[in-house]
Amino acid sequence: MASEEQDEVVARYARSSRLSRRGRIALGTSGVLALTGVVSYIGLKQATPPLTATVLGYQVASDHSVDVRFQVDNRKDDRAATCTVRARSSNGDEVGRLDVPVPAARTQELTATVKTSSRAITGEVVECRLT
Repeated sequence: MASEEQDEVVARYARSSRLSRRGRIALGTSGVLALTGVVSYIGLKQATPPLTATVLGYQVASDHSVDVRFQVDNRKDDRAATCTVRARSSNGDEVGRLDVPVPAARTQELTATVKTSSRAITGEVVECRLT
């Protein structure tokens, strides 16, 4: 009888898990769905930036300057922007950099002359940011 009483005491005071198996599965599924939603939202925001720049061409004007022609597409056309343009040498080193103010407009083509410390072989837009 001691065993029967012991089983009764264990049954009375034993802690059951707080969530049933079905509850844990539902909670886990909800967490995965919420995390997927957050990651998707962040991914979409990064995939469609409000401001993009495309290099249309460049011309090495001399040993100390390069002209970079680029197009800026601004989805938030009511705000001005600043684009950073740089020149690189044949070994990939940056030899010149210039911040170019971009007036508020939907799409526009700009040309910037970047002064260089030595001969450049390429010109590129590093980044554009809304101001």
